[in-house]
Amino acid sequence: MDHERSARGFRRSPFHVLCEDDIEHIKAEIRAIGADESVFLFNEGPQTGYSDKRDIIYVRGDIFPDENSTHPRDLMSERAVLAHEYYGHRPNRGTALPGGSWNDEFRASYLASRNAPNLTADDRRYLVLDAIERSREAGVAFKLNEYMGRIVYGIG
Repeated sequence: MDHERSARGFRRSPFHVLCEDDIEHIKAEIRAIGADESVFLFNEGPQTGYSDKRDIIYVRGDIFPDENSTHPRDLMSERAVLAHEYYGHRPNRGTALPGGSWNDEFRASYLASRNAPNLTADDRRYLVLDAIERSREAGVAFKLNEYMGRIVYGIG
């Protein structure tokens, strides 16, 4: 399968077909983060995620959060997910980390939080919390840096 990298959470189903209003809303979010709209394909691919091979980002119904969840990956806004793919995965195309590995996903959320313009404080916090969760899920301990402490806990 062509698709290589994705946020993978329990968000809305990727089988939810995006209607024209959904697509227009997502395009506005793409513009808000200063991303190149031509990189995004709607209602294609298996789920929302970045393809190293094609240098495109698939956008499916799972772009929308699951507001009944408590997991940061599920609660991230559409804008935060787009930033994860565009500012997290895309700049690291072809690097040694295997797509979908915990550290590839950690890096994508962390870099998106730091580098994407026009994210809300909640967007940045959920992205950092997602990075932390990726590490925890992999059983890898690490110390929060100053940026992460400031974004999540307001310290540093």
